Amino acid sequence: MTGNPDSCIQYNRELVEKIFRKKETLHRDRALLPIKEKVKILVDLQKMALTLHPKKDKDDNRVPWQIE
Repeated sequence: MTGNPDSCIQYNRELVEKIFRKKETLHRDRALLPIKEKVKILVDLQKMALTLHPKKDKDDNRVPWQIE
């Protein structure tokens, strides 16, 4: 899914277009990563999520995946 710069703020169109181009490049590059790297990114995101939203009770069984 690609973004539409026309739907964003118009006063700095050049900057918005640059951001959308960089975003597309980032997504394309990440799609080409090996599965092992994608899983590592996922685990890092899981750790970040627990930092931002810590467990509130003992029934919360969220843990990042343990991989080698």
